[in-house]
Amino acid sequence: MASELVLSGLTIAFTKANVPSVSLSPASVSITVSGNQIMDNVQAVGTSEEAILMGDVAAGGVCFFMNMDATNFVELRSGTGATDFIRLNAGEWCLFRMSADATAPFAIADTAAVNLRCLRFDV
Repeated sequence: MASELVLSGLTIAFTKANVPSVSLSPASVSITVSGNQIMDNVQAVGTSEEAILMGDVAAGGVCFFMNMDATNFVELRSGTGATDFIRLNAGEWCLFRMSADATAPFAIADTAAVNLRCLRFDV
């Protein structure tokens, strides 16, 4: 079966005085999932870096991360001691395809522990 994962419904709108406005609604993306494993996990991430649980999904994959905290931000790293590459403020989320080279990503909360939701699909 092809195109088991469908990403749709994203709208990006930006309006600010004296700055060009942006309005974007990209088309849906259909992705074939190569394996049979998915991972959906909420992990408590503290203020010391810790490995993000990857589950049984093969390296890489399509990843959705959401900071479930109401106050504090969390940052994602490609590995231990690596530079932060994604910052999620309270309530923010991101969606991306992770390289198969990123086999041990880490997360670190800023001021206090946060709950970080990670949803991964084996693509």
